[in-house]
Amino acid sequence: MITGKSILQIFVYLLLFTGCGKSSDATDDYVIILPDSETEETPAAIIRGMCIFAGQADSFTAEDWQAIADSPVTDFIIIPKEAAEYGASETGYKTKLAPFMINVINQLVSRKATSKIWIGTPGISSLNYTIASSSLEPIYKYLSYVRDQVGSATWSKNIGGVYMNQEAVYGSMNYNDIFENSCVKLMRDLSDRVHNSLKTKFLWIPYYGYGTNAADIIKKIGYVANKTDIFDYVVIQPHYYFDETVPKNLTGVQYSVRKQSVCYRDGNAVVNKTSNTVIGPEMELSWKVVPPNNYPDCVNRYNEYVSSFSEFKNEKPIIFYWDGTVQNALINRINPFFKE
Repeated sequence: MITGKSILQIFVYLLLFTGCGKSSDATDDYVIILPDSETEETPAAIIRGMCIFAGQADSFTAEDWQAIADSPVTDFIIIPKEAAEYGASETGYKTKLAPFMINVINQLVSRKATSKIWIGTPGISSLNYTIASSSLEPIYKYLSYVRDQVGSATWSKNIGGVYMNQEAVYGSMNYNDIFENSCVKLMRDLSDRVHNSLKTKFLWIPYYGYGTNAADIIKKIGYVANKTDIFDYVVIQPHYYFDETVPKNLTGVQYSVRKQSVCYRDGNAVVNKTSNTVIGPEMELSWKVVPPNNYPDCVNRYNEYVSSFSEFKNEKPIIFYWDGTVQNALINRINPFFKE
């Protein structure tokens, strides 16, 4: 005789064993997927990048675009002109800058399906940094507009992230509260939108210190990169290629990348690093080292960059600032660096 208790036991038995035989997938809220290793970490993406400025891209031929696509470069940082060129307004960014950015994205993706493109923000510099306090909404709405225009598939597959087109922290800094500085506050607030709303990464390429305020410039970079998670990547411009009087900048940037903490030229960290920001170097060159041009002093400085930063090629983000004819720059400088 089967009692009510027996029926309940049979039901529980069937539930348990048929449940164990269920084919689980991502729709099963109760599936627990264990990691392959408890200590396994996801490595940072290796960026083999090149900057493309608005003025450069405007003159590219179809052959130029194809040469770029055929290169070992993986990431393309698209850098707009200064904000005033677009009216420093949401309307100007959408009507003047966005079409340019979308065209560049299409040119690259149509030729290289694996392209990672970093969408640059309108330029903020020492001449116009007072607009920082009112720039969050116009810039964010421009970025959102580009996202909507390129579509979710391209956005998720081909957009590496957003590039903050501001090469330094301008204005005074209170190191007890760095967000009092309008430039840093804009960076932080835009970072929140980039990460949480646009669901992508954030990149900054500041220049290392030079001139009479060199230490102050480095200190500002250090506090942003070492103490905040505003940026996923900070790639530092040494500036030495353009100024032979600051060879120690190359050493300072090398220290910063090796230690993954922004350092002064002597290798001491600006401030203890508590952020997850990944630090890399920028390679710098001008038309003077793009054959048929080979200015000896410039070639020597460029070769110092190669010697200083080659060790990071397969470990940290490296981005090229270049000048001259794009195909010659690729063939003679950029491609060999990444291939060798």
